[in-house]
Amino acid sequence: MYFSRYFFHLIVLSSIISIIATLSIENTHNDINQKSRQKVETTSVNKRSREQNEKFHTADEDHLPSTRTQTYLLTMLPVAKGDHLFNSGGEQEWEIQRDTDTQFAIYGENLNGAKLSFTTHPKSCQWERKDKIYELLVDEKDPHERMSERAYIHLNLPYYNSTLYMCLTPSNSNEVFHQGNRPALKIRVTRSALPVWATIICLICLLSLSGLFSGLNLGLMSLTPHDLVVIQEAGTPNDRKYAKKIFPVRKHGNFLLCTILLGNVLVNSTTTILLDTLISGGLAVAGATLAIVIFGEIIPQAICSRHGLKVGSQTILLTKFFMAATLPISYPLSKLLDIILGEEVGARYTRDQMSALLKHTQTTDIEDREKLIMTGVLSLKGKKIRDVMTNLIDVFMLEANRIVDDELVLNVHGYGYSRIPVYEGRRDNVIGLVNIRDFALLDTESGKFTVRNIMNFYKHRYGTAITPDDSSYDVFNLFKKEQYHLGVVVEYDNTSEKDPKAKAVGIITLEDIIEEMIQEEIIDETDVFTDNRRKVRNMLSQAPDFSAFIRTATNAVASKISAQMKVAVFQFLSTSVEPFRDKFISAHILSRLLNVDLYKEFEFDEDDAKSGKITYIYEYGKPVDYFVLIVNGKAELETGKEKIVSEIGSFSYFGVSALYNSDEKVDDLIRLKSNKFRPFIPDFSVRVSEDVQILRIRRVHWLAAVRATYFENRQTANGGTLMLNSDGEQIDLLTQELERADHVDPVIATGSVAGQDSVTGGSARDRTSSLAPTIASDGGNPFIEYEKISTQNPALVNISHTTKMSTESPNTSGRTTPTLTGKQKRQIFRSDASASPPSLTGGSSSKNRSLT
Repeated sequence: MYFSRYFFHLIVLSSIISIIATLSIENTHNDINQKSRQKVETTSVNKRSREQNEKFHTADEDHLPSTRTQTYLLTMLPVAKGDHLFNSGGEQEWEIQRDTDTQFAIYGENLNGAKLSFTTHPKSCQWERKDKIYELLVDEKDPHERMSERAYIHLNLPYYNSTLYMCLTPSNSNEVFHQGNRPALKIRVTRSALPVWATIICLICLLSLSGLFSGLNLGLMSLTPHDLVVIQEAGTPNDRKYAKKIFPVRKHGNFLLCTILLGNVLVNSTTTILLDTLISGGLAVAGATLAIVIFGEIIPQAICSRHGLKVGSQTILLTKFFMAATLPISYPLSKLLDIILGEEVGARYTRDQMSALLKHTQTTDIEDREKLIMTGVLSLKGKKIRDVMTNLIDVFMLEANRIVDDELVLNVHGYGYSRIPVYEGRRDNVIGLVNIRDFALLDTESGKFTVRNIMNFYKHRYGTAITPDDSSYDVFNLFKKEQYHLGVVVEYDNTSEKDPKAKAVGIITLEDIIEEMIQEEIIDETDVFTDNRRKVRNMLSQAPDFSAFIRTATNAVASKISAQMKVAVFQFLSTSVEPFRDKFISAHILSRLLNVDLYKEFEFDEDDAKSGKITYIYEYGKPVDYFVLIVNGKAELETGKEKIVSEIGSFSYFGVSALYNSDEKVDDLIRLKSNKFRPFIPDFSVRVSEDVQILRIRRVHWLAAVRATYFENRQTANGGTLMLNSDGEQIDLLTQELERADHVDPVIATGSVAGQDSVTGGSARDRTSSLAPTIASDGGNPFIEYEKISTQNPALVNISHTTKMSTESPNTSGRTTPTLTGKQKRQIFRSDASASPPSLTGGSSSKNRSLT
């Protein structure tokens, strides 16, 4: 706003100065003319005696010098010095600046010694003769002048408001001859219309206006009305205000253009004319060009190219003023342009041009990722489905007639796909679709359900008529309209004479198209692969691997436990039971441990129960070294002195203290050099009350899993370097640790008697290499052996109890747990080194059976 006010005041001031200067010039002209006449009269009075002696001769009728003299002038030409101009279009006279030295070459006859004077009278030198008299000296050094004589004269005349005619007085004569009205022998003395200071101010104003017009031409005309509308809706607060002020003027594009260009040409021309009054010749041209280019073009356009919106809004009043001032010329021209060229059209971009524009646009509030997403959306229409789809060879599919069992469910769950195509016969014959949630409520044990049954029941919709040449944009709209997320891409076989047959070549999902939009793979926490085509695995995948739970167990009891139940046991132990959390056993090791034959099944016999034969899982006061989780069935828990009996069911667990104490750390467990016998003496009893399946994990097996996890973590920390055996094969860490634990000498390592696995007569044990039967076999109960030996050693009746508290399940009490001292254990094993293991089924004098 201040900028426009400054220019407006400057223009008004210049106009006032011009008017005052013009009036002063006219008054000065009149005054000088009057003073000149008075001076002539005075001079005529003062020089009356001289004039009386002079004889004046007028020019003849042809305006030529008098024929009565041999002294006359032919012509005069300026020398390249001083300010002069020949007015060929008007009076055909020489124009020189007042009080300025100007050199002329005068040609004539008998000029040497002649005197040259001036008069404003067109016919006689007797009247209005001026005081300035010049004596002519012929240039004798110039040998080339043969036709006439040449004399040089330096003129420096005051301002006269009239044309000066020449009067010539021959040497040694008093006759004055008028040289006539010939074009080359007339002179007009001029002066500047404005003072120098006023001219400089006007030049500054004109250069400022030139710069303004040039800047507005770039700043305003580069912004289309469409651009201004966009800025008003989505620009910054200041830009919105500026655009709102400019828009009414910018709507009339051709009118504004004509006004700006007309004003620019006008001020540039005026600048050149004014500068010529200060500096003549080539300097005026060079100076005007330099000033207009620098101050009228380069600087303002550089400013307005960056701040054109602000400058245009601040000078909008000045622009409207010039539009009104040039209305008679610019408005008809603008209408003519509207008729010939039509209305102004804003910039138009193709998809590729828009993408390139976004790519190369430098902004502060649009990130590179946002630009990538926008270019991806713009390029979606040009992308074919064949470039986006997943090829059929890379698709996880199910055969329609396959039985739904545990293996299938776990495979589907392991891949992590939510929608799975179903084929019949050949993979390119896709007939339907199933969702992963369709398998949630199925009875996989019955073997009566096939994939076709599930597919026909749910009847999920999917795209069936998508071809590889379809546009990704069109398929995206199809997915939204039909409300499904997966389509089968088909090609038609036209080789046969029959109707073309569709053949599947791949699948396309809504996620695939969205990935093309955002130009990046969408990977969630359960994705196994980051790229289906190249099979690049997702190292951060949290998809659980349940492949270990597929039935491979040789033990009959373990084979009865369904894969779903094993998964449930795995999830329960890893989240609810402290010794099986990640800090002790990793999920990978735990899943494999639970698939080993560690399961037991007890059948309940009512007749035996009535006769007093009770099967115990835990018996009060009898030491054990295992943890038990009830998987299926029910049992009875007897606690307290009052022997309170409560019923317990699935996922009740006991014996956490048999595995570890709460003050033990992982490092301490890893550094154990031997699996010392550390029995857990329960202060409760758990007995079978119906058919029940349990998971029983001994401490040695749990420690083996802890060590396997430790070595697995070290292997991961070393960059995934695999541990190899002497044959160069990868070492199975869990199997290795379980075999070590299962082959430990019971006397030296565990301090327990392992029944059939015990060492008798100092001979080494003969162990089988198969892990499953070794672990699954009871091999005699070491704690029944302890009961047997204790009856034979009365000295061991007094067993000391420790005051350590065990971490038990909510179903157990919190009384202190009695444990054997090291001395008592060594005495037991020394005294029974040669004892034969008892049988569970034969010769037991006790009615109660403790099954471990």
